[in-house]
Amino acid sequence: MKKWLMLAAVMLLCLALVIGIACGGGEEEEGVKKVKFGFGLPLSGILGAAAGLPAKQALEMKEEKMGEFTVGGERYVWDFIFEDSQGSAAGGVASTNKFIYDRGVDFIEQSGADAGITAAMITEELDPPMACFITGASVFDFGPDWPHTFGAHGTWDVELLPLFDWLTREHPEAKSVYMIYQAERFGLAQDNAAEAACDYYGLEYHSEAVPSVTTEVYPIATKVMSYEPDLVMSPFPQLFQIMWDMGYEGLCATFWWSEGYYEYVDWDKAAGKLVIITPQTFAIEELSPEAALFFADYEERYGAEAATSGFLALVLPDVMTQAVVKAGTADREDVEVIVDVLETETFDTALGPMYFGCEELNGIGHILLWPVPLYVALGPGEVQVAKVYTPEEVEALAEEIFLGR
Repeated sequence: MKKWLMLAAVMLLCLALVIGIACGGGEEEEGVKKVKFGFGLPLSGILGAAAGLPAKQALEMKEEKMGEFTVGGERYVWDFIFEDSQGSAAGGVASTNKFIYDRGVDFIEQSGADAGITAAMITEELDPPMACFITGASVFDFGPDWPHTFGAHGTWDVELLPLFDWLTREHPEAKSVYMIYQAERFGLAQDNAAEAACDYYGLEYHSEAVPSVTTEVYPIATKVMSYEPDLVMSPFPQLFQIMWDMGYEGLCATFWWSEGYYEYVDWDKAAGKLVIITPQTFAIEELSPEAALFFADYEERYGAEAATSGFLALVLPDVMTQAVVKAGTADREDVEVIVDVLETETFDTALGPMYFGCEELNGIGHILLWPVPLYVALGPGEVQVAKVYTPEEVEALAEEIFLGR
């Protein structure tokens, strides 16, 4: 009997040690508190491979690099927690509930407007509310009814506008635009922004929504060619090559690019004609040596180029670290104090100073304004930064175009 009791005690001790390690108890340094940040990302399917998984890997690497920080005299580290949101409304609900009730997170970020908006419906109703960050939503998805919800990255209806300002300045001969956009909530925001910009600058505008998983673009190219536009905007680079082969000589623009797309491009035809919008990992050196080192480390570690979604890791963790430090608290119960800092402060990032703005557009602001570079193709795999619009210039353009100021 005694032998059995001793054996049982040993088994219970081993089980306790295993559970402690699994729960992270053996990894947390004494005196250091964890702040849990939940990231809802599409981690499966095509969207997961293209955007969600690179963002997760970049966030994991960023978490390692950040280390400790001090808030109100106490030591903290970030604990990034991930759930697959599938980029959908239903996935946003499921992952948000897991973050809150199973994982006990302090802050939430959801990538994708559909997932993010459903998440905000939950986080704003908590007592106390939880600060929620959305990637890929429209500036007009935010408002006074959601005082604890913020746009973190990919507010495309704001970030597309510099393209049209640059177009009218550098290519006054351009008079017409045709936009292909993905039939998703963020694509509709892009379409609305492009139409508003064309109305403002007096450009003829046509657009067409297509499924995100579109692979056959030849019929689209044939249709677009019939309109003879001066600028074609599309998330599918193969469309440009087909149009060039058809004799198209106008400008082409896209907001998403990767090194893998180089094979689609005839650089003799692309030089001076292909414009790439928003920060891109492959051409970051000219904008930020710090960001260039981060993405070089990423490529060395994972053997692949970080997607544009990797910029979320480069910016939001630093913004939130500065926010809780300036607020003097990382406690979720003090959400109002942290929100006040987010609304009023400017934050240092690897891409330069950023702040939450656009209050004139949606009545609350809460849109993290990024610098917007425009790259122009020069030759095989080579691009040049044509112009960088500062956050202040981006906000002013948005007010000018949407409000007529």
